[in-house]
Amino acid sequence: MNKVSAEAPSFGGKVPHLMCGKGDVADIVLLPGDPGRVSMFESLCDDFRIVASNREYTVGTGAYKGIPVSICSTGIGAPSAEIAVIELIELGARALIRIGGTGVLPKEIHCGEMVINTAAMRMGGASCFYAPQGYPAVASFEVVECLIEACKMAGVKYWKGISASTGSFFAGQCRPAAGRVFHEKDMMEKYANLRILNMEMESETIMTLGTLYDVLTGSICAVHANRTTDEWMEDFAPAQRQMCQIALEASVLIKERYL
Repeated sequence: MNKVSAEAPSFGGKVPHLMCGKGDVADIVLLPGDPGRVSMFESLCDDFRIVASNREYTVGTGAYKGIPVSICSTGIGAPSAEIAVIELIELGARALIRIGGTGVLPKEIHCGEMVINTAAMRMGGASCFYAPQGYPAVASFEVVECLIEACKMAGVKYWKGISASTGSFFAGQCRPAAGRVFHEKDMMEKYANLRILNMEMESETIMTLGTLYDVLTGSICAVHANRTTDEWMEDFAPAQRQMCQIALEASVLIKERYL
């Protein structure tokens, strides 16, 4: 029996959480939080197949306009996103793009529009084990450029700016938690004064690790809620599909220009 290291575990040559091996993952990987969203790409990509499914991680690989692309769910929040990012980098990923839903602060932004994050406040927790808190979480210019161009090509309204990337959905995003309030009552106002565009849970982890490992990163999210106007979009599937299409178009541009 081959001895496997607890410090660097694997299962039959596969990384231990994604359960994928070399060759299973493309250079460009799109990162939804929800494993259920991976299946959306079956109708968007050619030759799409599910490579692995384990815990919160579902990995699929296909091609879009001849460009190999993988989709890997990260689960919710920084710790599970950290695992996905590190294992994808081990497998050879060279560009990682978060795709998901988000709540925005400016009242002029409407549900169904797109947010492209150029940077993120590091409030997730996991990345602090890699770099000190003062280290910035920034998206790659190359990815931001391609996401903007893809939005323009699609004729979709987009906004760009900094997110508050938190390790909490309730108190950390200024929501009551089971009827009790734990957050500072003026927290949303503080975010607004800092010109924070939106709140989500994974971008800072992806961006910080991407910079440390010289991997291109970015984030595009469909707006599901406006926290200032208290608008909430119940049926966000059409916006999610449009966001996925934009991310795929951006992937083609990234591959042609930068990889």
